[in-house]
Amino acid sequence: MLWIRAVQRLDIELVPVLEAKARPQFLRGDFEAAALLAMKEVELRVRTMAGLPNSLTGTALMQQAFRPGKGDQDAGPLVDTTADGGEAVGTMELFKGAIGLFKNPPSHRRVDYTDPTEAAEVLLLADLLMRLLNKIEES
Repeated sequence: MLWIRAVQRLDIELVPVLEAKARPQFLRGDFEAAALLAMKEVELRVRTMAGLPNSLTGTALMQQAFRPGKGDQDAGPLVDTTADGGEAVGTMELFKGAIGLFKNPPSHRRVDYTDPTEAAEVLLLADLLMRLLNKIEES
């Protein structure tokens, strides 16, 4: 029953890269791989959009890409310099927290997702982050 509910929760169109890479893993029941692939795609997209080096990874990458500055000064390449300071920090923390909690652990050790709903929600979070990146790219 949990499996059916989790699949129903994912009954939306994900951004194309997640649709192609993460959903198939999820449908096979490989929840760890699905979550890792989804968050890895977020990390890759942030790095590309920010023009930051491959040596910068994980939470450090998110902090560098989204760091608030004073106006345009010293701000990360993806920060909205017109946003309220708290919102800019919140965006940085959202990306940093998502990568730190859902991408880093399965990159370094085995993480058993026994709850398909939790795995589905990680995919949905990655989808939301990718959609936020779309908005940044469009602005």
